[in-house]
Amino acid sequence: MKTIYLTLLLTSILSPALMAQNRSVNLIDWKIVASLPPTLNEVKSIGLAGAISGIHNDALIVAGGTNFPDKMPWLGGNKQYYDHIVVYPNLSSGKPLTTSLVSYKFSFNLAYAACANSVDGIVVAGGENELGLSKKVLLLKWKRPEGTLRIEYLPDLPFGITNASLTVIKNVVYLSGGEVLSETRNQFLSLNLKDPKQGWKTLANLPQPTSHAVLLGNEKTAQIYLIGGRCKKIEQVSEIYNTFLTYDIKNNSWKEMPSLPFPLSAASGIMKGNDILVFSGDIGETFNKTEQLIIAIKQEQDEQKKEVLNKKKIEVQSSHPGFSREVLKYNLFSNKWTVLKNKMPYGTVTVNANLFNDEVFIAGGEIKAGVRTPNILRGKLKFIR
Repeated sequence: MKTIYLTLLLTSILSPALMAQNRSVNLIDWKIVASLPPTLNEVKSIGLAGAISGIHNDALIVAGGTNFPDKMPWLGGNKQYYDHIVVYPNLSSGKPLTTSLVSYKFSFNLAYAACANSVDGIVVAGGENELGLSKKVLLLKWKRPEGTLRIEYLPDLPFGITNASLTVIKNVVYLSGGEVLSETRNQFLSLNLKDPKQGWKTLANLPQPTSHAVLLGNEKTAQIYLIGGRCKKIEQVSEIYNTFLTYDIKNNSWKEMPSLPFPLSAASGIMKGNDILVFSGDIGETFNKTEQLIIAIKQEQDEQKKEVLNKKKIEVQSSHPGFSREVLKYNLFSNKWTVLKNKMPYGTVTVNANLFNDEVFIAGGEIKAGVRTPNILRGKLKFIR
């Protein structure tokens, strides 16, 4: 009788913990909860893509980014880069998101940097602006209760890089791939935040050159996951990946995992418990069509035929159908990818997803070729056991 009672007691104590570990995301309740403020001379915000975003000390921080304030790029519009920083403090209050009364700026414009949240702050690495690629590494810290933002500098990357991916496990930052002017890179680097003077260390290269990928870390298993991405090629269309790779920190080695259901790049993602969630992304159909036409225009000698091709390119870009609204889930127990039943309100790429308790925040992003959104999406995660 005592044995039975003890068993029941242990079960009642352990079950909540075990259930919490085994619960899996079933659906996401999406809602637009705020709008990014206008930039420069905008009367109404047209949004940003390639912005830095992260969460530190109960504050959502959105910084930098790009848009086309005058006209679309295929009509001759110029991409504008920004240096402003917007802070939405007190996420845990449950109140509507409002910006901090104090505005902040970088010392330079910045977009398409790799970024990830850490206990010490939001790590921002690389990126680009109108002057070229950046090798700077920043740490954004939100100070409470003062309500002030502090920007610190970490050791530079060995080279300028844009559209790389970043994750943090414990006190170590990991950076994968990215693009330089002429190619996509396959390097994999790390930086110890507790000993930054040691600088960036070179780890085992990625199995393939990769930019625009999702990179997520799992502290429990000491694994890092690289999901999707793409590789640009000279005088060829870019290769969009459906690959799912895992890096073993202890063994400094990569291996292949079950592939994505379809190729995907420029998506965002989070890890919650034993679930990897990947939001939206570009399957590459319109992207590759545009690349094919750009290549054909360069190779065509006849000016009339070149003009026809250019008009076709404009048509393809201006009629962009929007990006994937799917949310993909990979569960570490089932070892397979599934698609959540409910879709996002809209697809958005070149943007970060940030987890806060059981909610995910996605601020801005590109929703069609050249078109940004000012919306901040909040998704409440719903679970099954």
